[in-house]
Amino acid sequence: MIAVIHPGRSEGAPVSIPGSKSMSHRALIAAALSAQDTVITGLVENKDTEATMRCLSHLGASFEAQDDGCLLVHGIGNKFSYDGSVIDCGESGSTLRFLIPLFSLTEEAVTFTGHGKLMSRPQTVYEELFEKQGLQFEAAEDTLSIKGALKPDDYVVRGDISSQFISGLLFALPLRNRDSSITVLPPYESKSYVGLTMDVLEKAGIRFEETDATIHIPGNQTYQASALHVEGDDSQAAFFAVLALTSQKPVVVHNMAQESRQGDHVIVSLIERAGGQSIPMEGGYTFLPGKVKAFTADLADCPDLGPVLFALAAVAEGTSVFTHCGRLRIKESDRIAAMKEELGKLGVLVQEDGDTVTIEGVPNIKGGVALDGHNDHRIVMALSVLAVRAEQPITISGAEAITKSYPNFFEDLRIAGAEVTYGSQ
Repeated sequence: MIAVIHPGRSEGAPVSIPGSKSMSHRALIAAALSAQDTVITGLVENKDTEATMRCLSHLGASFEAQDDGCLLVHGIGNKFSYDGSVIDCGESGSTLRFLIPLFSLTEEAVTFTGHGKLMSRPQTVYEELFEKQGLQFEAAEDTLSIKGALKPDDYVVRGDISSQFISGLLFALPLRNRDSSITVLPPYESKSYVGLTMDVLEKAGIRFEETDATIHIPGNQTYQASALHVEGDDSQAAFFAVLALTSQKPVVVHNMAQESRQGDHVIVSLIERAGGQSIPMEGGYTFLPGKVKAFTADLADCPDLGPVLFALAAVAEGTSVFTHCGRLRIKESDRIAAMKEELGKLGVLVQEDGDTVTIEGVPNIKGGVALDGHNDHRIVMALSVLAVRAEQPITISGAEAITKSYPNFFEDLRIAGAEVTYGSQ
């Protein structure tokens, strides 16, 4: 699918962002492991969360959509019932990394597969842990196979790898027959994502104790989650916050929690650092435009904001600097390379030096070019909110990638006042 973004935008209606994808994964897993039925409110529906539900169903959990928009989850408690299927995680890194330790508890031979770049994304942390415990862990080109249950242990993991590995262990270890611990070696990046996991665990009745960089996890626990709520996704709100600055018109965003543990909530302060204003209101924020100025951002705890912040920096006066960008290279695309290539087509200079990215903003975006979404939902959305700034329409190919996390993005972009039309590839 090709999306055509036309210049400018009107002051459209307020936008209500979908539930957090990160929290939706976590709520689904906690509910599926619960010994009782659980009602989840605010759950986001996209390909990634569909993948998590599909995979959990192979352990015996079941899911029922309710008329009021809630999801009723019939959990399995501590009674795993693996049906022997190949576990298809779609393109969801969270699904794969969260579920590897859980499926190991079946003690059966389990094969995982995925699509896009998923199976090429590194799983070294788990590979080393499985091998250390004498368990099977075999990665092929399109599959990953395991056999044997991860044992209760004192785990030590690096803090500069994906927090998804830490979260995966946190979901599984409370179900083991002895106590465990996870010590995270500095630098501890993406700690906020681990915080989201612990928040859901607490709501599901799971006990743990955090001391400095070590999490102590008692064994023999049972998940007990009768109700879970998913707050709005700040990483998706970021596109509309940035839209206020690229279009130079206010944007009202509903369904944003003002006291959120999401690392991406930093977008509120980053908008102000870049020259805009973030005005809290009941249930969300109003983002007001201002002269866009160069800014700095550390992406260690908010890597998903990288593409949209690069788009904002493209129209800032001066040179913006982004640090701890390394993990952007191993997402659905190499997001540094992808944004460098596409912004270059718009006359924006992007330079990279190790984990640091610098962007020299330009006063005008001429447009009239064809951009590539690189099969990456966040690249497509970032380029879209930048395109409204152009003097001529911009086409973005591969726009269907948004279905991975935000299927209604273009509808919401229209609600916010942008003009979007479609073509075919």
